[in-house]
This record gives sequence, C-alpha cells and structure tokens, in this order.
Amino acid sequence: MDEKEYLQLLEKAYADLPAVLYKKERFEIPQVSGRLIKSRTVITNFRDIAKHLARTEDHFLKFMLKEVGVRGEVGPKGELILHSRFQPAMLNKAVENYFKTYVLCVHCASPDTILINDGTLIKCNACGHQEKIPKL
Repeated sequence: MDEKEYLQLLEKAYADLPAVLYKKERFEIPQVSGRLIKSRTVITNFRDIAKHLARTEDHFLKFMLKEVGVRGEVGPKGELILHSRFQPAMLNKAVENYFKTYVLCVHCASPDTILINDGTLIKCNACGHQEKIPKL
C-alpha cells in the first residue's frame, strides 16, 4: 500500500466516523440566582445546580455552608436559605470551587465523575482516573 492509497483510506475512515466524536461541548458551571430577604440570602436554583453537577443536595449543601461560613438550610421548594447577605459573585465563586474540587477530573478535565468511598475519592467515568479529595 502506497502513501496516497493510505491517505485516501484514512480520509474515508474519518468521514465514516460519527460527528459526536468531533463535537465536544463545553460543560458550563451554572450561575447562582437568588434574592435577598431582609438579612438572608436565598439561592433559588440550589437544587438545579446540585442536579446539574450530578451531586447530592446534602453534599453540595455541606460544602456551601462551610465555604461561606454561615448557617443555612434547604427550604421546602429546594432553595438554599443562608443566614446572611451575600453578593452573587461570592456565591458563584463558591460553586466554582465546588466544581473544581468535587466534580472535575484532574486528569482529563471531564465533569463526568462520581464520588465513591464515602466522598473521599472521585472517580472519572471518562478516563477511569481516581483521586483522593478532601472529606466534608
């Protein structure tokens, strides 16, 4: 087989591949939306953020409360009620820190991960890499 024939076969093989292999959508970290009620901050899309990051609400709640350093609870509609006033930028930074620590694979940068071993290991479903992470 000469080089010309090889290149033609290679081009045909690439043409037969599905477009999904070339299309790599960028995972977007959801932005916090909420409101201030007196001396409290209510994150109205808390449940949606946890779902988008594929983590339990309890785990995400523990992190957020620890990160911002205040008391809080999840309301009846799935909103997070923080017992202090916060700017959206600070809350978005906390969500980004959670994503980097407890969702993103450090080896291949894929968000397709799961927490195992009581939340002390993160395992990537894309590359199989496992990494120790801080326990909450």
